[in-house]
Amino acid sequence: MPITRQTNLLYVQLAIPLFVLFAVVYGGANWLNSLREQHYHFYFDWELSIPFVPEMIVIYFSIQLLFLLPILHCQDTEMYTLAKRMALATILSGILFVLLPTQSGFPRHDNVDVFQPIFNLLYQLDRPHNLFPSMHICLCTLVITIIYPRINTMLRVIYLIWLGLLYLSVLLVHQHHLIDIVGGLLLTAICIWIIPNAKTQKTFAT
Repeated sequence: MPITRQTNLLYVQLAIPLFVLFAVVYGGANWLNSLREQHYHFYFDWELSIPFVPEMIVIYFSIQLLFLLPILHCQDTEMYTLAKRMALATILSGILFVLLPTQSGFPRHDNVDVFQPIFNLLYQLDRPHNLFPSMHICLCTLVITIIYPRINTMLRVIYLIWLGLLYLSVLLVHQHHLIDIVGGLLLTAICIWIIPNAKTQKTFAT
């Protein structure tokens, strides 16, 4: 579908408050949990043997590009639906973060060559406590589910592969454990159930 000035403007109008909400809720919960002495450890010991693949940080941060996909594929009503789901996911996640403060079982890595500046930035912004549910998993899945009915088969394959790599990346850069991924997917389903799709005309983008 064609990208219009109206589409871009609506995207910005929705993205800014969502970003502020995320920064306040996620950052506030992470700061609060960093002050706590007691943290839950939601992982199996065998998960700590999952290999660390620093190159996957590129995939991990590609979620920022994935967030632009609604501009290409969504009608206004779908953008509103997605924004509502993301806001709900952020609020519910924040509640769970505070109720279930966690601690990652993975160490923080300080010798990853060319990728070290990226990891340093990640570690400065994201303390290892807001793990369950994974908002990384939830938000990227919400984007794909909203655009999936409107895209052709080739794009579906491409985007699903991208989504699968994003799932894998949170493990291979040691940012999340398996239960966090499951929690992120469950949260996605809850948000879609609470905020169903609005009725729109079905078209396929090429």
